[in-house]
Amino acid sequence: MKDVLRKIESDAQEKLSLTGTNSSETPLARCKAFLKREMHRIKLAHQNGGGGLEICKARATVMDHIIRHLWQVARSSLSTQAQQEFPPIALVALGGYGRGELNPFSDVDLMFLHDGQVAGYLKPLPVLEKVMNGVWLPLFDLGLKPGHSVRTIAECVAAANDKDDLRSVETRTSLIEARLIIGDEKLFAKFQKIVLAKCVTKYVDKYIAARLNDQATRRTKFGNSACMQEPNIKNGSGGLRDFQNLLWMAFFKYGTRSLAELQKHELVVGRERKQLEEAYDFLLRVRTELHYNVSRPTDALTKNLQPAVAHALGYTERSPSKRIEKFMRDVYTHMRNVLIITRTLEQRMAFVPESQQRMLLRMWLGAGRKAAVSEPVDGFKFINGEIHATSNRVFRDQPRRLMRVFLHAQQRGMRLHPDLAQLIRSQVSLVDREFLNDERVAETFLEILNQRGGVAPILRAMHEVDLLGKYIPEFGKLTCLVQHEFYHQYAADEHTLMCIEQLDRIWEAKEPPYDKYTPLFQELERPFLIYLSLLLHDTGKPDGHGKHSEVGAKLAQRVGRRLTLEAPAMHTLEKAIEHHLLMAIISQRHDMDDTSVIRNFSRQVESVETLKLLTLVTFVDALATSDKLWNGFKDSLLWQLHQRALPLLTGGTEFVRVEELQREELRLEVRALLPVAIDDEELRAHFSSLPPRYYQIHTAQEIHDDILLAHRFMRLQVTREDSPLAPVANLRNEPDRGYSAVRVCTWDRAGLFCKMAGSLSAVGLNILSAQIFTRSDGIALDTYFVTDAFTGKLATNEQRDEFEALLTRVLADEPVDLHALIAKQKISRPLYQAYTGEQIPTRVSFDNEASDTRTFIAVETEDRIGLLYTIAEALTELELDISTARICTEKGAAIDSFYVREIDGGKILSPERQKAIEKRLFNVILKLGAKI
Repeated sequence: MKDVLRKIESDAQEKLSLTGTNSSETPLARCKAFLKREMHRIKLAHQNGGGGLEICKARATVMDHIIRHLWQVARSSLSTQAQQEFPPIALVALGGYGRGELNPFSDVDLMFLHDGQVAGYLKPLPVLEKVMNGVWLPLFDLGLKPGHSVRTIAECVAAANDKDDLRSVETRTSLIEARLIIGDEKLFAKFQKIVLAKCVTKYVDKYIAARLNDQATRRTKFGNSACMQEPNIKNGSGGLRDFQNLLWMAFFKYGTRSLAELQKHELVVGRERKQLEEAYDFLLRVRTELHYNVSRPTDALTKNLQPAVAHALGYTERSPSKRIEKFMRDVYTHMRNVLIITRTLEQRMAFVPESQQRMLLRMWLGAGRKAAVSEPVDGFKFINGEIHATSNRVFRDQPRRLMRVFLHAQQRGMRLHPDLAQLIRSQVSLVDREFLNDERVAETFLEILNQRGGVAPILRAMHEVDLLGKYIPEFGKLTCLVQHEFYHQYAADEHTLMCIEQLDRIWEAKEPPYDKYTPLFQELERPFLIYLSLLLHDTGKPDGHGKHSEVGAKLAQRVGRRLTLEAPAMHTLEKAIEHHLLMAIISQRHDMDDTSVIRNFSRQVESVETLKLLTLVTFVDALATSDKLWNGFKDSLLWQLHQRALPLLTGGTEFVRVEELQREELRLEVRALLPVAIDDEELRAHFSSLPPRYYQIHTAQEIHDDILLAHRFMRLQVTREDSPLAPVANLRNEPDRGYSAVRVCTWDRAGLFCKMAGSLSAVGLNILSAQIFTRSDGIALDTYFVTDAFTGKLATNEQRDEFEALLTRVLADEPVDLHALIAKQKISRPLYQAYTGEQIPTRVSFDNEASDTRTFIAVETEDRIGLLYTIAEALTELELDISTARICTEKGAAIDSFYVREIDGGKILSPERQKAIEKRLFNVILKLGAKI
């Protein structure tokens, strides 16, 4: 890299000198040729493994030479007198350019600093204007987008200290990074002295508070995790800005400008400095490649960019997934180091106020406990909410204290002093085989897990000092592990810890969606089991072979033996991990109206305790997977499954409202709701013409709505002359559940589901799920749970009316091209969940064990409007009867499930028939435009 810088300097002296250059070549032409040649040289150096910081400094060096040359040309064009009387002017670099760090498309921010002699009331005088234009305008001609300002020292100070300007903190930051490119050195030195005196010294506390506030806001915006699926390299937690923020605050408080200076002041230890410098260099290199890859400034390392960036940076594993996994693990590791170390240093340098430091750890602590203990306990001192070691040998003398210190922290609501955290980090090697199998250590660990509502901050603290992964190596393998599933927002270890944070929130929750789960959590007699289940639920993923839930269950046996769990607890732990995905799959993809589905599920769950545990695990697992994965609809499905399985697990033999007595009670409820115009005969006819599962899943209000709808439909058969067979529809919005219910009544006929699905898509509605019922008199009563496909909002009455009119035409066999109407919707409005990541392959699977009477078909592919209609149309044309459909969408991917029968009422048992169906589905999805 030194050779590159040497060649840049040599070329600049030769090509950008005012003397000895080709006189026929304009300054702009010289700069263009120089810029093109040096940018190519730098790009080659980057491609050959040049360091991130070195490449950025090389680019800044090139810009320095171009700007100096333009300055010199502009000044030489002045008259002899103007040159001799040239006033004090300095051309100053600000921001990243001021730091000497330019990525390929970084901003080039400049300031023309003057002493007030060369500017009038509103605009610069000719001397300054000519120099400015001589520098500024050619930079645009070179294809750059420079930012510039013209200020005196007094104006700089005023802008930095302007209380009414929200940008004043950023202005103050840019001024402390200012760097002289060319011009009056005395003026610049005076500028630095005054800025330090008037903008820094007097504003230390306010500046640090503002920077911490900005940091908190930024981290929230870009995800409070260093291990995001699509991290923001600059602004994300653990990104470049966190590192820069630390140095800015350190400069204000200590006057230091580098990690080396902080180490001299003993504020940073060697290991921390090394990790931060390596991380910063790596992230700058990633950002450089991102800019090169998309040919514009960008900081988001999205999934579709990760393969190309990984390959360009030298990750050449043959398997694309392994290549991405290794690259992203390095990204996560470096960002995690930045986040943990900068947060530690913020505490060590006392940037964070004591009350704020202790808030998270004390939020669950009872108000009556003492904040500090005067006498040492167990080798530790407790001072002002922090735990200190009485000696550097505290852990070597008693290794069990490595675990006990976290129990102390939990019981007292205190945090580890940064020096104690560093001591633990340096001595985790004490966790040897003897430590792993120590029953006393296991007792302490399980005691930590038994403290409902206060486990997450302790486990996160353990993880940040590398103890958790060392003590539970099965979890340790998840550290910074990439999760390839499209719906996962975080790396595996971060996802696990966020699951536990979500569980803590349930303990004393008063607000939805957490509050309804609080009783389940409070009823668990062994809370350590659910915390341990969550800690281990994804430990099978690093294995890469077989189902990770089954692998994880086997690993849980090993962990359980080390923790000396008794046989019943061990069995529950294994069941919870083996089946941690089961409730989501059953509730969102299968027909819960089918009694065999609930019986099979109950047999797998075995006990009420496991049911409660799995319900909680399913809920928090979804919340910690992605902030958009859970909604009211899925919540209602999960509770339906919980409630239907509960009677079987408590000794019941049937489901709620299946028994005749219960059905009669339900009929009386409905009768009380119905108007007198609906006589008892019509009510009895409705209750006797539908299968038992209809009454298992409908409330009295929903049955009331269906009866009124059927009544209205039958009246229209008599009164409507134009189209007596037209369907009728009803819309009920369910904002608490996140969907609208569209109920449709019409005569049953072949392909009805297909036509309804197509009509709903054609009016811009996205189908979440469907309930399909036909009375014995041939009246179909179907319910579709929908949202607007383009906004995710509830359906409108206008959409209901449009759907009803369109369906009338479709059922009347009018020439309606549903495919064309759906295509028109796609052109005019983008899907609100449109997927932009890596390809989602189409998969089709068959299951003849899920139901006693029907075949379960699951289709997973990229979501798009009209997908359900396309699949349903294909199944109808294949002469399959669709009795139930479940539609699940996750971040632009669709998982559609269907219970079907052959035309003779049987299952799809023939492998040849299954292959034919699979081939047809692949073809129609491909034609629709989904990726296979």
